Amino acid sequence: MFALALLFFFLNNCTSDEVITTPTKEQEQQEVDAENEGTDDDETKTEEEEEEEEEEFVSESTDPIDISQGLPVNDLENHPMQDVAKPGYLKTIIDPSFGTTIRRISNASDGQVIKPMYSTIQAWNADESYMILYDQSNGVHQLLDGMNYSFIRNLNDISPDDLEQIYWDFNDPDIFFYVDRQTSDLVKYSVSNKSKEVLINLGELSGCSGNIGSGNDVQMMSWNSDVIGFRCDNTKAHAYRISTNEFISFNLNYVEYTAPMPLPSGNGYYHSTKIYNTKGNLDKSLNESGTEHSCLGKLVGGADAHYAIAFSEGPQGGCIGNIIAHDIATGECFPVISESLGYPYPLSGTHISAVSHKNPGWIAASMMGYNQDGQSLLDQEIILARVEKGNVRVYRIAHHRADEDEFDYWGEPHAVISPTGTRVIFGSDWSGSEDGKSVDTYVVELPFFQ
Repeated sequence: MFALALLFFFLNNCTSDEVITTPTKEQEQQEVDAENEGTDDDETKTEEEEEEEEEEFVSESTDPIDISQGLPVNDLENHPMQDVAKPGYLKTIIDPSFGTTIRRISNASDGQVIKPMYSTIQAWNADESYMILYDQSNGVHQLLDGMNYSFIRNLNDISPDDLEQIYWDFNDPDIFFYVDRQTSDLVKYSVSNKSKEVLINLGELSGCSGNIGSGNDVQMMSWNSDVIGFRCDNTKAHAYRISTNEFISFNLNYVEYTAPMPLPSGNGYYHSTKIYNTKGNLDKSLNESGTEHSCLGKLVGGADAHYAIAFSEGPQGGCIGNIIAHDIATGECFPVISESLGYPYPLSGTHISAVSHKNPGWIAASMMGYNQDGQSLLDQEIILARVEKGNVRVYRIAHHRADEDEFDYWGEPHAVISPTGTRVIFGSDWSGSEDGKSVDTYVVELPFFQ
């Protein structure tokens, strides 16, 4: 059912070069050949055809599909977590509290950790035909089939500056980007060809002789895969726009070991509660009391947004909650999950994922909680939300059964939403009556996906 639904969705919501592919080399080569054959036609498009393509792009960016089929909305009742046996590799269970399908997609040995890179980093490629996990125990990224989750190969021919800093192209399913740890090259990597194209050396570009990196939250490129932010140690911060070869430096008092991250539109940057314009100058401050776990994304309607947990009110008052949405254009904030909406005080270990770029306005989040026994509202839970001012809808979709007792940071779930929003992956040691022996990756497959 989902294969047909997803195909229908892409045909109706994506531009003409965004079609579902499979990860077979033969099909990928056919697609490349077809694109090469059509080059002349692309160069002679009429103005009317170009306007139609622009309209299609706007539709992709602003017109979400409803993926909430079979999910209770804005449910505030307790659904206590139950002790359920860990599913076998590639096998499923039905979450007894929420009725969703959970599938284990990695096969870690005792003591091993295989999990998502991070909540703000895309796990799936543009059409969900590939995905990347991180094998922490062996220090290598794994490439998987994005639909059936079969292991393809280790990506042992790349060395990103940080394990979390691999960025799938938002349009081309064969491409991802990373900054090389040894050389500071910005690299464009082709999965099918295992080839690397050096776009530019960020060290030479910025005159930085130290470490080039991204830093802490948020870690992403713009949603047209054109703009990347980076820092030089903790001294300076910069951004680079690939299409125009534009380089800017930011006027920051404190870099805070974090580079300004481009907004999804590419028309600005977020850094430490502040928004900077495309010239690197301060535009506005958001109503945030400090920097917490967060993610950049979009609202329903396509506006750039910053999603964050807030344990205290912002400088202008309000804006406290487990998930607060900030409209970047207006600076306005409103709650997605907060005490004002009937939820508990913000839970510890909340990580937000707003990278559903094929279905803007949908986000996911995982909460660890304070008791971590999964007996109360949001404790040990994963949620999905459709974020529209005045019409926020929250769906609780699974218990992740993860804690930090045995694996510290690596035991956190770090849920990641898929581009279409129809799946959410997370890491877990599957703690129940006994602590888990390994950390594996699991995927919540929503009823819409099936």
